[in-house]
Amino acid sequence: MELILFAMISLIVIVALLASRLNDSSFPFPFDSKATVFTPAEKNFQNLVEQAVGGKYRVINRVKLSDIVTVRKGVSNRASQAAVTNADNKYLDFVICERDSMKLLGVIDLVDTQGRGYKLKKDWFVSGALEAASIPHVRIKVKANYTVNEIRACINSRIMGKVPLSPKVKGKIIPAPLIRDRSKNIGAMSPTAAKANALELANKINTKTPAPQMAALPH
Repeated sequence: MELILFAMISLIVIVALLASRLNDSSFPFPFDSKATVFTPAEKNFQNLVEQAVGGKYRVINRVKLSDIVTVRKGVSNRASQAAVTNADNKYLDFVICERDSMKLLGVIDLVDTQGRGYKLKKDWFVSGALEAASIPHVRIKVKANYTVNEIRACINSRIMGKVPLSPKVKGKIIPAPLIRDRSKNIGAMSPTAAKANALELANKINTKTPAPQMAALPH
């Protein structure tokens, strides 16, 4: 009887120890699954970036700095190890690559001065590493809403190296050959003369003239 009681007490003690072990912070796997992979801001921003760059490119989220840079040859072992350690601890919010070749094109980092899960200020190590490796990058401040055109213009000018398109001008554009300079010897036109001049110009614009033939392009 005493042996059975001792065995039951021992079993209770062992179960209690295992339970405390599971609840202890020293347990090697103290993890639970997150509800989502991205925050709402990250998800919305990535969708906008993908729309802005189009189907020819891929947008990758949360990439290690060490995944896109490598230490140059000739660097001492000590400096190389320190650089690799720092690069392993740095993450980039978004990386843009060509869809087919996966060629790296540039990096986007989000910054939030209020510190809601993003970088508070410029990371000089990340910035210096990207500059040294000649990787185009841009830091965009987190805000409530963006437009696709805003993001596209930013990416084109800072990463893709494209000049933003000029805004389209609505209305009829008068051909340059039909605009004649006024003589310097003539002063301000009277209302009657201005009206006659406008009618004459309108008649010339509405007159259909054969299109001039273009010369062959040089080879």
